Amino acid sequence: MAAASFTVRAESVTAIATIRCRSAQDALFTANTYLRLGAACVSIETPGGQSISPDRLDALLNDAGGRSRL
Repeated sequence: MAAASFTVRAESVTAIATIRCRSAQDALFTANTYLRLGAACVSIETPGGQSISPDRLDALLNDAGGRSRL
């Protein structure tokens, strides 16, 4: 059985990137990196299939004290 993963999808005018991350913290770091690099749109898909924004994931992690229960 495969470990649950978060999927980060970043889009710009010229490219689309899809990256799988092992933790919520890694997904948030990856999403923020793409935003700093100029991505027009970044979304994160949780292991449960929910699509959320990097800001929402950050808020959830802060509420949980850094632990993800998504």
